[in-house]
Amino acid sequence: MRVFVRFIKKEFLLVVSGLAALISCMLAPAANYLKYIDPRTICLLFCLMLTVAGFRQSGLLTALSQRLLGGRGCSARRTGFALVFLSFFSAPFFTNDVALLAFVPLTAMLFGKRMIYVTVLQTAAANLGSILTPFGNPQNLYLYGRYAMSPGEFFSATVPVFISGGALLFLLCLAIKREPLHVQVQGSAVTAPKSHIAVYVLMFVICLLAVFGAVNIAAAMILVCGAALAIRPRLLAGVDYGLLITFAFFFIFVGNLREMETVREWISELVNGREMLASAAVSQVISNVPAAVMLSEFAENPRAVVLGTNIGGLGTIVASLASVISFRIYMETEGARPLKYLGVFTALNAALLVIIYIFADCFLI
Repeated sequence: MRVFVRFIKKEFLLVVSGLAALISCMLAPAANYLKYIDPRTICLLFCLMLTVAGFRQSGLLTALSQRLLGGRGCSARRTGFALVFLSFFSAPFFTNDVALLAFVPLTAMLFGKRMIYVTVLQTAAANLGSILTPFGNPQNLYLYGRYAMSPGEFFSATVPVFISGGALLFLLCLAIKREPLHVQVQGSAVTAPKSHIAVYVLMFVICLLAVFGAVNIAAAMILVCGAALAIRPRLLAGVDYGLLITFAFFFIFVGNLREMETVREWISELVNGREMLASAAVSQVISNVPAAVMLSEFAENPRAVVLGTNIGGLGTIVASLASVISFRIYMETEGARPLKYLGVFTALNAALLVIIYIFADCFLI
């Protein structure tokens, strides 16, 4: 029973998406539910996860951050700035999840009980930074392909939000006290051979080309998987298969909704003309990844859905799965105070959500 409860807590979104898919199948029977699944998104996400798993297991990001911060006797503010913007600038390339997995433990080591504010800023930074690129987070990867967006169409929406988010984070970092940090961090070595890192870079380039349509998806799968199996087969264990299955369940759920004419018309009428607001609002409840899958089938403005689901990653703790990762890491620290963390998190993220939404709504018009 405990194992079952632990699984539900860890894979709550997977369980919910599975139940949603099952119920929708009962309400809208179809001969072939697999036709609803978007193989392009699943394959691209798998390749990207495999590549990012290589970078993560290489220790490259952690070693880089420790060498940048270690042995300088920096103030808390200077170190906080570095940690927040390491998360911000790495997220567009390594995803928001990996940025937080790499840098939040370092924050716990350096700041100890004082880590809450910096960790909350890091989480917001990773979510805001991942907005920039089509591969910064799963919903961008899906929406970019789902709407067949051009680079110009995508970046014209995300770059202004990325810049404004960075400016707000800079101002919020000024609130970190200039007190000294007494913990000295020793730079750790990169654990992977240089040849492996070169292969990971090549895998990333292949993923990048596949996202922008320069490489066939099937070829990208063969090349990336072949490279991973050749140098480190254990990378396959680093893929979040739960998220891939969650995507598949939501594809089936949304496909069934689309087959229900009354439901389809009602959702379309509710969403169209309010795409960004609807995307941001729904993200607060079911998180931005399933919100992107669900609303993209009914929304006609791709830029608004991209902005809504990305900005919607701010706000509640469940609005972005990356936020849950930070919270889990914090809860593993000694003397963790979850209510205080959630209070600071919600207040800061709600403020950022409102400010950035108003800004995005102005330039989207």
